[in-house]
Amino acid sequence: GSADALYLAAQGGHNAESHNHNDVGNFIVYADGQPVIIDVGVETYSAKTFSPKRYEIWTMQSAYHNLPTVDGVMQGAGREYAAREVAYYADDRAAEFRLDIAAAYPLETGLESWRRVLRLQRVDNCIEVTDSYALKKPVRRVTLTLMTSCKVTRSAQSELTFSGPFSRSSTVKVLYDEQALTPAFEEIPIHDARLQAVWGDQLYRILLIAEKPPLKASWTLSIVQQAA
Repeated sequence: GSADALYLAAQGGHNAESHNHNDVGNFIVYADGQPVIIDVGVETYSAKTFSPKRYEIWTMQSAYHNLPTVDGVMQGAGREYAAREVAYYADDRAAEFRLDIAAAYPLETGLESWRRVLRLQRVDNCIEVTDSYALKKPVRRVTLTLMTSCKVTRSAQSELTFSGPFSRSSTVKVLYDEQALTPAFEEIPIHDARLQAVWGDQLYRILLIAEKPPLKASWTLSIVQQAA
């Protein structure tokens, strides 16, 4: 990506890395060098940060990264919770990162596969995030989380508009399938000094919710930047 357009970063790996967060398959998006879809980071270190209760801290949990949650079940902690089938390709026109993150979740989710493909279209200045999953059993709800420091409005059906420092020259929108996903929004007040220094007093959590989803489906989020 570029500091003058959309920028995409993503990761695979496993959930036993140094200073680990449970975030296999997470991604971030910047526009004109400013944050749009974010990794929150870590609060001020405490004894709990390096204790068996580490993953009770919200910033460590996959539900507060840009990842799916299946019936409230988040990614597990440990080396066995890892990405599979990881591949990367890039040229002058596009960059693509793909992986299967199903093994990053406990068996109780019933996930057979969750293949995520992240593609940056350099020429069109857009990003596509395609999630294709297969379940072994029915579930009540699947939720896709997007974390942001931007104010977000539902500007049209199937369209979310992000307002941030980049908004003077452009707008950033996320387009989604309104037939499959219903948006909900949470405000997260920030009290920790370390996080406040980066993000200010508030962050926002977008939840794209699929109620009683089919056993197999594919959803694409399109992230576009348009001149103001």
